[in-house]
Order: sequence, then C-alpha cells, then structure tokens
Amino acid sequence: MPLINVQLPENELRVARCDMLDKLIAVGDGDAALLYLYILRNGGVEDGKQAARALHLSGERYERALFTLNNLTAPAAAQDADKPDEAPHYTADELRRARLDDHKFSAVCQAAEQTLGRTLTEGQLRCLLTAYDHLGLEAGAIIELLAWLKSERGTVRLADIRREANQWADMGVVSVQAAQQYLARRADEKPLNEALYKAMDADPAQPSPKEQRVCRFALAHGFPPEAVALAVRRTGRQQGHKSLDYTLGILRRWDAAGVHTVSEITALEPETGAARQAAGQMAAQPTDGATLAAWEQEWLEQKREIRRRRQEAE
Repeated sequence: MPLINVQLPENELRVARCDMLDKLIAVGDGDAALLYLYILRNGGVEDGKQAARALHLSGERYERALFTLNNLTAPAAAQDADKPDEAPHYTADELRRARLDDHKFSAVCQAAEQTLGRTLTEGQLRCLLTAYDHLGLEAGAIIELLAWLKSERGTVRLADIRREANQWADMGVVSVQAAQQYLARRADEKPLNEALYKAMDADPAQPSPKEQRVCRFALAHGFPPEAVALAVRRTGRQQGHKSLDYTLGILRRWDAAGVHTVSEITALEPETGAARQAAGQMAAQPTDGATLAAWEQEWLEQKREIRRRRQEAE
C-alpha cells in the first residue's frame, strides 16, 4: 500500500503538521504515530520491511499503522482541494441568511437554542455554521452532538462544540448514522473508560491528555483496569513518582510480549513479596472470568478473539 511521502527541508529541522498530530492523537494509534515520526525523519518510506525492522514492528502491526496513516492523510488531501485550510469568517448577513434560507441549518439552530436554553449569540451561530458548512457535518449529526454534550456535561460551552465538531470531522463522523454509531460505541465503553481512569487515580470527568492517551491504548490493546493499575504501581516503585509516559511504556512492552491480563503479566514478570505487600495483597489478583463483570468479560473475550485471529493470519 503506497504512502504519500512527506516533503521535508534538506536540513536537520523536521516540521510536523499540527492537524496531522491532532488526528493521530484522536485515533490513539501509537504505531501509526511512530511510523509518522519515521517518515518525518526520512522523508518517506522506500522499503517497508526495513522501516518495520527499524520501528520494531511486526509485519501486521506495520501494515495496520500504514493503513491508519493512509486513512488520515487521504481525506486531508481531498479536503485541501475542496476548501481552504482556515474556516471562512461568515458575516452577520451570511449567518442570518443561512438560518433563514436553509431549513436544515435552521433546525440545527432551533435544537441548539433548546439545548442551551437561550437565543444563540453570533459566535455560537458562526460555530454551528462552520461545523455544518465548512466541516461538512450533517444537520442531524450536529443535533446528535449537541444532545450528547448536554447529557454528558450539563452545560454546553462554545469551546466544547467547536472541539467535538472538529474531532468528529477528522474521524469522518459526519452523517446521522455515523454519529449514532459513534455515540453508541462511546456509551458502551464508558464504564470501562471510568474504570481505567480510576486505575490511574484520574478523574473520569476531566482526564488529562496523557490520561486519555493511556486509556485509549489500553482499550485498543485489550488491557483491563487491573493491568493498568499494576502498571501504575510498578511505575511508582521504579520511578518514585507518577509518570504516565513510563506507564504507557510498560503497557507497550507487555503488549509486545503478548501479555495483557494480570495473571498473564505476573506469570511473565512475577511480583516480588515486598511489592505484593505494598499493593495490599499476598498474591497478584488474576483477571479471570469469575472476577469480572459481564461487560468486562465480554470485552476481554472480544480482544482475545481478535489477537487469536491475528496470530493465525501471521
């Protein structure tokens, strides 16, 4: 699968596009981010096998990273051809006419006023028209976005609408059906997300960017909350302080070794007696079906089946 080469200046400075970095952070794919850094450093990929070796990626992981990057870069190229990089600055007359003449956008404005409980300001109207006209979100998708923000946060801020609309556009969540599927997936993952954040001693309502990065990696690679808590404890013992970068490094090492549950991890890297006492336990707690809630067990089974299929395909 060919990858569009990144044009770089012929010196030691390498420039990364902020929009591309935002997309990589949004998808939470560490392998794709690593491959992007490789491309920035080398100006492209001439030999896929050599790149995979340099990045310590298996052939399958390299192909997945390449597929992710192509999906992120191809739409960006198409958007650049169709519209300017910056959103247009709509005049007051353009805002007024859009609301009066476009019945779909008018429905978005009515839904927004019901959600906010007040008449839209010019700034709010401009933000909604940017999402609808510039980013390409369907009216129904924007209404779904507004309703979700209201249910999740109670108070809907302009910054929240702008941030979510841009993320949805980057992920291709622009239709009503795509929005409903995306929100259903987020709802299904919410209990597990909260458990993962608690394992990091984080606030599930306001996680930091690094906490979100660890959570996304754990979700994507099948680590239950108990395994994340174990990585956090080992980080504290080895570093003497909380370091989510170090914790993420531990999870990456375990993932590369093919171990994800606590029982698998401690079989490979046993806990010491002192560590077990520090954690308030005399033996590592296994992540077995009998100790998991139904939704956790189903999620782990799905991840194990995905890993099994990948191993059979190799």
